[in-house]
Amino acid sequence: MMDIEKKIIINADVKQVWNKFCQLEKWPEWGGYIFETKWISGKKWAKGSRFSQTVKGFWLIKKFESSPKILEVKPFKLVRWAGTRRLVKGTHIFMFEKIGSKTRVLNIEHFSGILAPFAFPLLKANFNIYFQQFLEGLKKESERRIQQPL
Repeated sequence: MMDIEKKIIINADVKQVWNKFCQLEKWPEWGGYIFETKWISGKKWAKGSRFSQTVKGFWLIKKFESSPKILEVKPFKLVRWAGTRRLVKGTHIFMFEKIGSKTRVLNIEHFSGILAPFAFPLLKANFNIYFQQFLEGLKKESERRIQQPL
């Protein structure tokens, strides 16, 4: 299997977490490995829309850009997008599950394509770190906002 899967429990309601996640333009502030994000076509978080993200690279590549397409959105539950880069397709899924007053977020990337079996072993360690950073940033951002006095 060529999947990376990370999960986290966030001490905030699923609506709070979803709203923080959906602020794509703010991902660079707390997302760890993300330098820049922006919408490039379609309505925000709608099937068929595209966004651009510039993220931290590894080895000799300091950063790289991708422009995935949104494949599916179920508000407060799921977002799925896909992008292709150099014969490797990445399908990314975020799932949000309400657990009482908390939220479990599952972050999955599935790699496929001709070069995936060769690229995956090289990418796996970095993506494990990056995806964990993103979830920890989402947790901190979601929890920070609910703890501030009104």
